[in-house]
Amino acid sequence: MDPRPEPNEPLHRIGIPLRALLLALVVAFVPVAALAASGGQGTSGGQGTNGGQGNQGSQAKAGKGITVTLSPSSRTVDQGQSATYTMSVASTGGFTGPVTFAAAGLPAGAAAAWSPSSVVLTSGSTVQATVTISTAAGTPAGKSDFTVKGTAGSIESSAQAQLHVLEVKRSFDVSGTVNGLLAPGVTRSVDLLISNPNNKAIAVTNLTVAISQVVRTAAATAANLPCTTADYTLTQYSGTYPLTVVPGDRTLSSLGVAEPKRPQITMLDTSRNQDGCKGATIQLTYTGTGQAN
Repeated sequence: MDPRPEPNEPLHRIGIPLRALLLALVVAFVPVAALAASGGQGTSGGQGTNGGQGNQGSQAKAGKGITVTLSPSSRTVDQGQSATYTMSVASTGGFTGPVTFAAAGLPAGAAAAWSPSSVVLTSGSTVQATVTISTAAGTPAGKSDFTVKGTAGSIESSAQAQLHVLEVKRSFDVSGTVNGLLAPGVTRSVDLLISNPNNKAIAVTNLTVAISQVVRTAAATAANLPCTTADYTLTQYSGTYPLTVVPGDRTLSSLGVAEPKRPQITMLDTSRNQDGCKGATIQLTYTGTGQAN
């Protein structure tokens, strides 16, 4: 007997359920759908990671510039002395052209100078310059962080270093002479004498005068006539500092200090009896500070 179905016989009559047949058709088409999903813009397609516009695109080049470094990181000097640093200026990104220098943050009285004063870079080159930081006798002692900068138009780079300034003191002697006699209501200047025993000039940064004692005459003492330091007043030196004093002896007048700027001593005019001050000797003490110049 021929098992083939009749042409018009329904499929369910030959033992193949219609539902199973439809499921087989769906499974048969899954690989086709998967292939479609992996095409076009997939990982292997036109714009995927390996496709036409993926990682093969060009990267932007770094901009042109300069890099400044400074060595050593710190120097220590005495007041009035100089410190040198080495400044390196490098071309980056193919920069070419001149570079100028500047400094900021230096302590008072200090200044920077470069040798050479500017440099010219070629592509990829590194050029060195020496920067010298000079200090003055009056430059404050202590540590200062300063910055040096290289500039080429709108391009700039900077580096930092430290300058440690040590205070330098020099010994000297101070004495003085009162210019004239004192009387009630009279003021006289004191011409100070500064004796510098050093073999270098010193910078005097402070001078002070004080009345330590009033010595009456024997007659005034016997008569019990009073005269004390309260009968006098002092005005300190009001000239400019520092005063540069070369080795040897120099008075304020020889240094060009005008008389009104010198220390002034005045005998007060009081209502009490001041006869004990007649012929009295006023003993003054002097102090001062100075540094190497």
